[in-house]
Amino acid sequence: MRRRLLLWFVVATALVFGLGVAVANVVVGRQLESRVDQDLVGEISLYQRAVETATDEAVLVALTRDYLSAAESQRLRLSGMVLTLQMVDGSVVSNSADIRLEEVALPEAVGLGGRALVTSGTAAGPYRIAVTPVVMEGRAVGQLRIASPVQSLSDIRRQMLLVMLSAALAGIVAVGVGAWYLLGRTLRPVRELTRTAAAISREDLSRRIDYQGPPDEIGDLAATMNGMLDRLEEAFAAQDQFVSDVSHELRTPLTIVKGHLQVLDREESFEPDLVRREHALVLEELDRMNRLVAELLTLARVKRSDFLRREKLEADGFLRALAEQGPHIGKRDWVIDELPGAPVWADQDRLTQVFLNLMQNAVAHTAQGDTVALGGRSRDDSVQLWVRDAGPGMTDEVKARLFERFYRGPETRNPLPGRDGEGSWGFGLGLAIAKALVDAHGGRIEVESSLGEGSRFTVVLPPKGDAAMADERTLISG
Repeated sequence: MRRRLLLWFVVATALVFGLGVAVANVVVGRQLESRVDQDLVGEISLYQRAVETATDEAVLVALTRDYLSAAESQRLRLSGMVLTLQMVDGSVVSNSADIRLEEVALPEAVGLGGRALVTSGTAAGPYRIAVTPVVMEGRAVGQLRIASPVQSLSDIRRQMLLVMLSAALAGIVAVGVGAWYLLGRTLRPVRELTRTAAAISREDLSRRIDYQGPPDEIGDLAATMNGMLDRLEEAFAAQDQFVSDVSHELRTPLTIVKGHLQVLDREESFEPDLVRREHALVLEELDRMNRLVAELLTLARVKRSDFLRREKLEADGFLRALAEQGPHIGKRDWVIDELPGAPVWADQDRLTQVFLNLMQNAVAHTAQGDTVALGGRSRDDSVQLWVRDAGPGMTDEVKARLFERFYRGPETRNPLPGRDGEGSWGFGLGLAIAKALVDAHGGRIEVESSLGEGSRFTVVLPPKGDAAMADERTLISG
């Protein structure tokens, strides 16, 4: 690619330089020719003033001979000019015996009374010839021809052309060398990108393009490639995590199912009660595996750009509906602390999933009749929605690991009398799912808890504008 770009660049530069040299050569040639023409016209004017007193052809010829024998003839000779007067009767007066201008053929359009400036070849080389009629009493009595050599001008023009071509060639070489260097620097990130892409494998997605140049199109390409590699690494990490989680967590229920089936295999005769009991236990474990896979799939898909379907959601009505569902989750005293009085921009189904998980967590850590409160508050830069319980609280150690997958705090393993047990939090995925869903909304979960003082989980969501921009950034990066 570098050689191909260099070739096109050099060819384009050569065409531009060639066109410039051609135009310059033409312009210089015309300027030199114009200067010669001005000199010829000036000599014609000097001659006309010298013979303006002529009254007839004989006097004209005599005055012309006097003009050519005076100092003017020396000036003409030194400049290489030739002056020839040809009368209508064929007589010729000239300052040169070697160059016979009267014999130079002129265009047919230039007759005895015509004027012209032409370039023609002679025995001494090319000459620029000015032709004008000599008129007396309204009639042409002769023709004046004054010529100036242009061979030196051709030599000058040729030398200038050679200099311009040499300069153009040197310029092309310099441009080629500079372009080769600049293209090398410019395409270095592309080569690095190629090497990085070739070195990337399924086992190692950690390599990135180290671009140190300006923030131009190549920099954008490198940043885009690095972003793509980030997303690939995250996707493969999520896949590996999913496979690891499934293989780890499905081992226990599969072992249980296998054990119950082996119990039946050892029976010589099947008692209906035993079969029904074992059948129910197997179905329970299969339902447990189904819920586990569904939750793991939620965690695996949460970073997809099309995962959320945001809409305007009235937070007050949302909290009231959750409070009405509370008694179906656990026999607690469900109350509402306060209402935010502001909408949120969220996926209602996913946000409902977040709060059902938080409410189930509250039920798992409280006894029957304890208070579980829902509430919300509107701020300038956010909307805060929370679930508060009057449970035993938690230590800083538990809070630090609260959102880890499959982490179960010590209290959930030994529910106190009057509590509803672990509920659906036996997998240790509920809070991890809740955090992942809130992160996908561009928000965060804050936890306030102390031993003996209960816990409060606050979901902080950005306003509509920030949420929309977060969605747009997710779609672009995805």
